[in-house]
Amino acid sequence: MEIIKCKVEEIIVKVGYSYKEKYSDKQLNILLNYCYFFDEKEKEIQELLGVSLESILYSKYYWCTQYKNRYNELYGKDVGIDQQQYKIIEEMTQRINDVDWSFIQMIEEGKNN
Repeated sequence: MEIIKCKVEEIIVKVGYSYKEKYSDKQLNILLNYCYFFDEKEKEIQELLGVSLESILYSKYYWCTQYKNRYNELYGKDVGIDQQQYKIIEEMTQRINDVDWSFIQMIEEGKNN
């Protein structure tokens, strides 16, 4: 399974996504915006890169996990972020035929960095 991790900033510029600033931590803002980007610009990313829906959804889950980990590191656990992550899993089970649960586990364990 492919996760879109490289050149995300370049893709954001090409697609025309506007950053949102929510936190004082720059890295946390970047990760949050990557989450929003993969959620809000799914079709545009697919068209630009020619990637599968699966790649988009696994990328969305990956960036949400990165955001959650950074947030937890700075502020502690937030159940709202956990719920956001579960919603992505629900979306995966509804939109793709065969979710690769071992791949999800690897993302959770940080083995796909």
